[in-house]
Amino acid sequence: MLLRSYPELRTRNLDKVKAALKVSTFSDRIDLPAGRRRDQFIANAARFKEAGLVFIRYDSPISLEVNPRNDTLIGYQIREVSEVVVDGEAIRTGAGDAGCLIPSEHSWCVRNPTGYQVLLLRVATAALRRKLSALLGSDNVRLDLRQPSSVGATRALVRESAVNFAKQLDVVDPRFLPLLVANATEDICVGILTSLSEQFLEAERAPAAPSAVQLGRVEQYVVANYANPLTVETLAEISGVSAHSVFRHFLSRYDCSPHEYLGRIRLEMAYAKLLACHDQASVASVALQCGFPGLGYFEQAYRDRFGELPSPMASERRPRRR
Repeated sequence: MLLRSYPELRTRNLDKVKAALKVSTFSDRIDLPAGRRRDQFIANAARFKEAGLVFIRYDSPISLEVNPRNDTLIGYQIREVSEVVVDGEAIRTGAGDAGCLIPSEHSWCVRNPTGYQVLLLRVATAALRRKLSALLGSDNVRLDLRQPSSVGATRALVRESAVNFAKQLDVVDPRFLPLLVANATEDICVGILTSLSEQFLEAERAPAAPSAVQLGRVEQYVVANYANPLTVETLAEISGVSAHSVFRHFLSRYDCSPHEYLGRIRLEMAYAKLLACHDQASVASVALQCGFPGLGYFEQAYRDRFGELPSPMASERRPRRR
């Protein structure tokens, strides 16, 4: 079960089930076949401004008709198989599949003959449009997304990000929660756009090249603002070109993405700050100050970079490990 730290409802009362589904999955009509065993309905929901996750489990047959309104939804089956009908097209999804995308303002229905166990990813469509504009360097964009099942080897990347986000939410130190949400929302939005957006995939063939001066602005901004989340909107604003072109040419010039470059800067700053620390409790504080989304993430990245776990070094002054 996912999102254990975000319980919303556990009930066998069918009226409460219907009311909860209307809120959590924007359901306009719900059919719970009569004469069936009334299983416990479980809903765990983590709701944030521009993205959210809902885990639902109901072990009896259920059918839903849904209108997501201003959000884009992707449903990931955790168990069994569902049949989702979007604009009259039936899409079968099972555990481990890339999921089914439900565009905003599109009605859809889903039939679950053996029950319902799903992780539902919600992303504000306005956020996707804004980030697509930044990626393409144009204000005149149309959000046209493919089904994940049609995108080949990259189709499972967003599912992995969503599931990892759900797992991290259950264990994250509350102090890191805003950073975790900001980073996960950015990763998920960019993942959706770079793998499912028709306009981005078309632009991928011939991105415009930024100048050395424009790339230098990005590098200077990252160094000066290393503790803050880095968004595609910021990359476009600072560079003056599309964020997509910054990604491509940052890779050719620096052999990494802007976000990877930011990670390197954060590790260097964390190493310097640990030189002044005296107790193990300060390690979490350093991770937070340097913009890492969680202590576990910081420890793994630090060990990969320096060959050891982060620890106070004021009394030891150990030479840096490469």
